[in-house]
Amino acid sequence: MKPPLIVFLFCCITLGLSQSCDTQSGPPIENIDIVPEVTAADQALANVYQPLDGTWEGQFYIYIDTMGQAPGKALPKDITAYDFSNSESWYLSQVIEVRQEYTSETPYFQRVKIIDTYRDTDGEQHTIESKGVNKIQDGKMWCVVLKPDDTVIHEGSTDGARTIIWQRDIREPLKIEYFRETVEDSSYQIYGWGYYGDDNPELTPRMWFHGDYQRQ
Repeated sequence: MKPPLIVFLFCCITLGLSQSCDTQSGPPIENIDIVPEVTAADQALANVYQPLDGTWEGQFYIYIDTMGQAPGKALPKDITAYDFSNSESWYLSQVIEVRQEYTSETPYFQRVKIIDTYRDTDGEQHTIESKGVNKIQDGKMWCVVLKPDDTVIHEGSTDGARTIIWQRDIREPLKIEYFRETVEDSSYQIYGWGYYGDDNPELTPRMWFHGDYQRQ
């Protein structure tokens, strides 16, 4: 069984193809071959992906809240203070070994290669190779990843010079996600959560994520 969020090792959180392509100009958002023409609306986001350039390796952890969903802060935004080492509350469901290579072609367009390695519930090892881009198009931040069996699109925003927030909100089937990714000179930290399947978006998240990567 594949882990549900392998693509988040790269960056991700989407609005879905139908939502993301309604008002775009230039190539379709899901196209990773054509570099979009730069517009005046794009210029404020120049070099926003540059801190990611290079090769990163580390682990991506998937946790389940053993307390289940509960009344409280649904769709939380302040998520870096969560202590996943508390074994009474968090079950470590999966650990994924990650390698990502980022290369900026322009201040607005960055390519990525991803190799994710994990073991399934039977202990069998799997390796998934994906490719994608981070790009600025129509004044917005986009992350597009082509997996072997899927294309995933995320829309982003910034919180300071080194933090990107990626989100998606798909209701059929339910896939609501939030990731906060901070890149320093030698470290790359990801915190996030997701609602899937029968989860209730009006309650606290059931599934949580933490990525811890180092520059190579």
